[in-house]
Amino acid sequence: MTSTVERRRRWIARAASLVVAAVALSGCAAIPTSGPVIQGDTVVQGFNAPGLRARGPAAGDDPKGIVSGFLTAQAAGPAGDFDVAQEFLTSDDWDWKTQVLVFDGDLDLTYDEEAMQTGAVTVTGSASVVGALDKRGVYTEDVPVTTVVSFGLVRQGDGQWRIETAEDGLLLSQASFLAAFRSTRLYFPSADREVLVPDERWFPNRTWQTNAVDETLIGPVEWLRGSTDVVVPEGTRLSIDAVTNEGGVVDVRLTDAISLASPEDRALLKAQLEATLFDAVPLTVNLYRGEDLLSTPAGGPVLAKADAVGNEIVAAEGQVMTLETGADDLVPLAPAVPLEGIDATALAQGANARLLVVRDGAGSLLRLPSKNLPGATLLTGTGLLAPSVDRLGGVWSGPRAQAGALQVVRSDLTEPGTPVDVAVPWLAGRSVQSIRVAHDGARIAVVSSDALGATRVDVAGIVRDEKDVPTALSEPFRVGAPIRSAAQVVWADETLLAVLGTDEAETSPAVHLVAVGGDTTRLSPVAGATAISAGDGERTVQVLTEDGTLFGRSRSGAVWEKRIEGVALPAFPG
Repeated sequence: MTSTVERRRRWIARAASLVVAAVALSGCAAIPTSGPVIQGDTVVQGFNAPGLRARGPAAGDDPKGIVSGFLTAQAAGPAGDFDVAQEFLTSDDWDWKTQVLVFDGDLDLTYDEEAMQTGAVTVTGSASVVGALDKRGVYTEDVPVTTVVSFGLVRQGDGQWRIETAEDGLLLSQASFLAAFRSTRLYFPSADREVLVPDERWFPNRTWQTNAVDETLIGPVEWLRGSTDVVVPEGTRLSIDAVTNEGGVVDVRLTDAISLASPEDRALLKAQLEATLFDAVPLTVNLYRGEDLLSTPAGGPVLAKADAVGNEIVAAEGQVMTLETGADDLVPLAPAVPLEGIDATALAQGANARLLVVRDGAGSLLRLPSKNLPGATLLTGTGLLAPSVDRLGGVWSGPRAQAGALQVVRSDLTEPGTPVDVAVPWLAGRSVQSIRVAHDGARIAVVSSDALGATRVDVAGIVRDEKDVPTALSEPFRVGAPIRSAAQVVWADETLLAVLGTDEAETSPAVHLVAVGGDTTRLSPVAGATAISAGDGERTVQVLTEDGTLFGRSRSGAVWEKRIEGVALPAFPG
């Protein structure tokens, strides 16, 4: 299952041509999950896939026509819980919520016309599946796989054909999926309750607010559980299967278990939901225990989304310089930070350049002297990874040839800490090309390859002890399935990675925008690309070429524009 390296923007552009071929499958094997999405009616507008309307079976339809009608009724969207699609079935035990598979291209249905004489026939088709959505709204991109779908039909007493056997679930074209489901970022407090950590999901457009609240109460995906805090008492659920939104005020009615939450935890839950349910304009969430409005303390700590704070730095003219956002002029740091005597092969910085780190050759990480901190050696080793700085002052690196551990040094104090090992057993035996910690300090992106050179792009949760020292990474969540090789990964926004690499369609390195919980888009290649950088937002992604030219995206985002020459090692905070 994979993407055609066309992400949401291109899906929408192709909707007009694809939607006629859009289909919804009654099923496939389910991805294991924990906890269902409980569907409820909300005041959010309904929807249908553009140009489609669910219609029931017509008298005299042959088996292929019945299956086509069943699938088209599903592709029109889950309004009314697919009651029209049910009309094509002999029973009502088909469950669309089991799983959604997303396919690319067309689905050609065939059947044996001679078998019609027996009163029973099987209609089959094949689809190139490019992604899967599980019960909890988690989308997984994968490499293309041809999936055969089949429907068993019988002729009823009135002579009309109906579907008797159909596996649970849906199969939708990319365009129909985007018309029927909405990408939603759930937010959970980081383990230290300082920032919000995003968890990307997809929910039916008509019920997304109810689904989002349900899933917030259940908790984050498994790989984020050790990196976030739990503020909802066990057993807390919606007391009615709906949330209401009137005039920007969302009422969330909860079961009695919420009474066990402290006032601070209720305030955190309120902040979570207000960030999650935000839709173009700010809103207010009111929490209820049944019909009783719950108070939340005012004036306490406010959780915010983490972002990059500071300008880009580069190596130029023998020193570290800044390249201010929107400007093409290099500005020396004050005081100056020379690189004389250093074989600078990578740069990294903390917020506002308070912490500056350089990789010297391939065997040591140095903290560069600044107005805040003196210079110091942070880490030595063989084949060290380019460093990444987290929001807590930890500098991440480790050997490329992995035995199952990365290394972190607390480096924002006058005397750097002792390097600590972070257990990553799933990296043992692999070669790591690049790592990058997210701005929230709770997630990390890792590019690695096995002994045969097969590349993976993974994200994982960072598990910390009570002193915020990293101790382990969670099991990985694979993203960027179309990517075949990669040299570098950076975060481009909360749930979007930029990866410099290749795929099956392009052998020259190009920037791939990889959604964590979505699909991959390949941007046009830049000749001689050797490195990338990104601040906060897709349009901040930049490409450095081997001759020292830095390219940024045009205002439209369609082409690359030369920004500045004579620079090296571009790095935003992180």
